[in-house]
Amino acid sequence: MDRNLDATPSRASRIVAAVMLATVHRLGSLLPATRAGARIGRLAMHGLRLAMPSWTVARFPVHDRTDPDAPVRGEWVNAVPEPGEPIVYYLHGSAYFSCSPGTHRGLVGRVGRACERPAFALRYRLAPEHPFPAAHEDALRGYRWLLARGHRPEDIVVAGDSAGGHLALALAGELTRRGLPQPAGLVLFSPLADLSMRLAATMEPALRDPYASATTARRLIGMYVAGADLTDPRLDVAAGIVPDFPPILIQVGGLEVLRADADHLEAAARRAGAHCELQVWPGQVHVFQAGYLAVPEAAAALAQVAAFVAALDRTGGPPDRMPA
Repeated sequence: MDRNLDATPSRASRIVAAVMLATVHRLGSLLPATRAGARIGRLAMHGLRLAMPSWTVARFPVHDRTDPDAPVRGEWVNAVPEPGEPIVYYLHGSAYFSCSPGTHRGLVGRVGRACERPAFALRYRLAPEHPFPAAHEDALRGYRWLLARGHRPEDIVVAGDSAGGHLALALAGELTRRGLPQPAGLVLFSPLADLSMRLAATMEPALRDPYASATTARRLIGMYVAGADLTDPRLDVAAGIVPDFPPILIQVGGLEVLRADADHLEAAARRAGAHCELQVWPGQVHVFQAGYLAVPEAAAALAQVAAFVAALDRTGGPPDRMPA
């Protein structure tokens, strides 16, 4: 189901789009796809989070976790749950080369709080130091660690933004291929699907993404792909959607070139007979749920996430219809 939310973008969201176009978009276009460029990009993203007014970034108790028996790194946000307690497993984005649980702590915390669950944010290995399939291996290892910790698959919702959304889809596909139990559902913010960025490029005649161009994204993601075959089932995530896939909620901004990827994923799910709810939020930028400048649409989007997860909890399966 494709839901275009009919609403006039807020003033705050229009300001965010203008600021991003002048800063993040421009920096990305200049960033070299090298180790030095990756370091600059990481510093910039950390600086962006630190520069946000404190009232836009919710603060929660955080507990670092490193398991010496299995190299899983990350942090619990909101609380450290008891084994068996329902949780969110969060995979952050930023083109597989930047960001961390720390940069995404506010978003992860808000997602967990909206769903009334603790969240575990994985610290996976980044490119170019660790190219494909390093992040994919870490995502699978983290999921298996959560199962071993005592969390049932039906009590785990996997969430991710941008490249983290791609990673969440890849994880579900890998679980299918390995015959391992699936999580209850997937919540994807502006997910990446086509790593060649050809789909995204088809959107550019009609809009200019304030976050990044398709050309910039392809160049930076190339540090992780590093010449890998894009038909690999871990990379071609849309092809891995099958009828028994977990229910999917996709939220994407109307100003994004990744709207094309979201449409592609929704169509793949429909063909496979899997449940997929696509929400297109007019006038919003890439991963607007992060709440830049307290954009009101971010809170509204997270309310939709909460409704999706609550429906999963009630039915143990795909929700028949998302509430308005």
